[in-house]
Amino acid sequence: MQWAERQHFHHRSALMQGWGALLLLAACALWVWLGFLLWEQDDTLYCFRASSICELDSTLPKQVILLSLSAPLSVAGSALLVAGSVRRQTTAHVLRVIEMQQSEERARRK
Repeated sequence: MQWAERQHFHHRSALMQGWGALLLLAACALWVWLGFLLWEQDDTLYCFRASSICELDSTLPKQVILLSLSAPLSVAGSALLVAGSVRRQTTAHVLRVIEMQQSEERARRK
């Protein structure tokens, strides 16, 4: 029973790490896309002949959308990755302490 629960806990921690890495990968792709948009930024001014109205064509709305999507993905991915890693390391530490206590008890009994 105890072994099955440990395996389930370990699986959930690994799943958290996997989702965190996936979210960070998606955020990284969005950051790269945003970088390309910033690199190739060429604001052009369009003026119409019939009227004296000129419009500035900019990719700023797309950049803002990418930034607003990538920031929460980065935060959530980092949180999940760190939480999963901490859970796994804490579990390994607790199991090691339990093993040490059991070995000390066996040594005292002899």
